[in-house]
Amino acid sequence: MNPKVYLITGPIGSGKSTACNYIKQHGKTTVDLDIVSNSILESPESIDFLEKNFKSCIIDGKVDRKLLAEIVFKEPSQLQILESYLHPLVLEKLSKIIGKAESDVFIEVSAPKNLHKDFSSIVIIADEKVRRERLKLRGMSPDDIDNRINTQQNEDWWRSLGTVVENDTLVGLENNLKKILNFKDE
Repeated sequence: MNPKVYLITGPIGSGKSTACNYIKQHGKTTVDLDIVSNSILESPESIDFLEKNFKSCIIDGKVDRKLLAEIVFKEPSQLQILESYLHPLVLEKLSKIIGKAESDVFIEVSAPKNLHKDFSSIVIIADEKVRRERLKLRGMSPDDIDNRINTQQNEDWWRSLGTVVENDTLVGLENNLKKILNFKDE
């Protein structure tokens, strides 16, 4: 079987994880690329790269991801250095995951870069004010929220990537996903 691969993407705070949780409840395979990225960053193999490029983010031999995020989301050139290292490794790991899949795979990805050219995309969209409130509830500072939102593409770009699902309410999100993915009532 050749499983179909879908990206679940959208701007930060739009509800990608909530969408993936709903999809997973329907027995589908989901992959969170942030978790994949973090496991690579925290691997012993990445320490040399981090020591050379983000030395202040290594505390007691381990990466401080919060400190790393503060650096890369404030300075685009630093984000580019990190992405140049990390993205090929993430793509390699993702390819292995897809290769082993026996059913459709739904990949949660916050920065699709060129992945949207290879896979169908389901774009979760929510109003920026709502997204900011969600991010505050996650414990993010206003500066961190601004830095992350400012590094992302505008809403028109997100909407151009594929099938758009408005996330105005949880019930609305689930109903829209149910229609798009042809999920049956439980």
